Amino acid sequence: MKTQRQFRRYIPVLIKSELDKLDYHRRDDLYVILDLIYRKETRFKADYQDLYGFTEISKAAFQELLPSYDGFQEAMQFLLDNQLVIRNDFYVIKGGVSKSYKLPRELLSKTIHVVIQDKKINKRIAEQLKSYENMKEKSLEFAQSKYFKTFRIDVPAANKAILNKTVSEIKRLCFNLGLTYSEKDILDIIECRNDHAKKRFRIMICPKGKELYNIMHRYMVHLMRLNAINDGFLFFKRNSTNGRLDTNLTSLPSYLRPYIISDEKLISLDIKNSQPYFLYALIRNNSAINPEELKLFGELVISGTLYEEMARRYKEHTGYSRTRNQMKLLMYRIFFSKVKSFPKQKAFFGNMFPSILTFISDTNSVKNNTLALSLQQMESNAVLDVVMPMLEAEGIIPYTIHDSFICLESEAERIREVFTQKLIEMFDIAPAMHMDYILPEVEDEEMAVWDDEFFKEMNGEEVTQDEPAPVKEVPFPRRSAEETKRLLSELMKCQRAG
Repeated sequence: MKTQRQFRRYIPVLIKSELDKLDYHRRDDLYVILDLIYRKETRFKADYQDLYGFTEISKAAFQELLPSYDGFQEAMQFLLDNQLVIRNDFYVIKGGVSKSYKLPRELLSKTIHVVIQDKKINKRIAEQLKSYENMKEKSLEFAQSKYFKTFRIDVPAANKAILNKTVSEIKRLCFNLGLTYSEKDILDIIECRNDHAKKRFRIMICPKGKELYNIMHRYMVHLMRLNAINDGFLFFKRNSTNGRLDTNLTSLPSYLRPYIISDEKLISLDIKNSQPYFLYALIRNNSAINPEELKLFGELVISGTLYEEMARRYKEHTGYSRTRNQMKLLMYRIFFSKVKSFPKQKAFFGNMFPSILTFISDTNSVKNNTLALSLQQMESNAVLDVVMPMLEAEGIIPYTIHDSFICLESEAERIREVFTQKLIEMFDIAPAMHMDYILPEVEDEEMAVWDDEFFKEMNGEEVTQDEPAPVKEVPFPRRSAEETKRLLSELMKCQRAG
């Protein structure tokens, strides 16, 4: 008789410690709910979920594993009553926006796994996993089959990389706040050891100390993405809105890509200035665009030097030095934000390319993601519908990350030839290509260090591409004296002393 598989769920160590003190007749229901709040984010593009906030989850998503409405409601209410989950109840019924959830900020921490004992829940998880594999992408079935068979990651090495990155981010935060913390102190904060609450509180009372929440949130998201891959929870789905392929790889932070397991060295191949390239392809025959602007924009895009030239001119214009990555971010905000957002940056771009800026503003006048979707659809059509079938005919099946390929070293040059050839046929212009080994990243210190002037220039506005419906955050509830002593006595002592 075949033994039923028991699955793992992942929850923060501080929440597990609290649950161990509480009685509940169906503990696996609690684990499933807590796990899903972060598991849901494994499908989101990494940079959309950098900031600690609510995660929108439909009731149906919970009930895939907890189908009994009364059972789900009881378990959720237990977590809410014990302040182990926060729910944002300000949601739009008419717009179909689900309620959203997050874990209390003081409970963000290292996660541990629990093994689900309930046979029915394990059976439903197995069925859910099978449904991911059976969700066929007909035109990409050849790539999907290989992906499910071969996509693996070096978990110990990737875990170490996630921890090291988190330690580095907290160390840098402490430096900016004028705090002297050793690496051991920082590990205590992450792993909830020794007097971690006191050390965390010293950070939190500082101006900008709340950045610690974002760091711990990213740490937990990245761990969940890794655990999902390790447990075989793979997904491979064509996005119906922009045509892109969404997989565990596309949502995996770039610094973890070197830990993909392969029999051969892996190469990353992509278009330089990718989104500007597709924008140029979109507007190059538009009579409303000034020919001289178009010529300059095209020369910079095709040579792959747009961001560098924009950085040079930005320094001339403002006196501020900007890295290539910072200019890329600035350009994305110009292309994909609401028309009235980032006026100074758009004025700078408009000085060079006034008619192109007018085209961008007109395109995004109703919905600010209109241009983004158009460019993404051009890109996904080229990569997935044109290039990938050609490669498959030659027995080459690389991984794709939107506008780029991750491939075997022995196949890289052929993929570059095919990709370049097809883009020329489709758009009459050859892009500049970047090809290199996937290696552990050296952190860009200029991007990592807080740059107050840069963020002031950004007007304090968030990137508005694919902006979710606004929700009103429910203030974190005050705890009774007994609950405070039970859960965060050390932290609250520090708070009263402060």
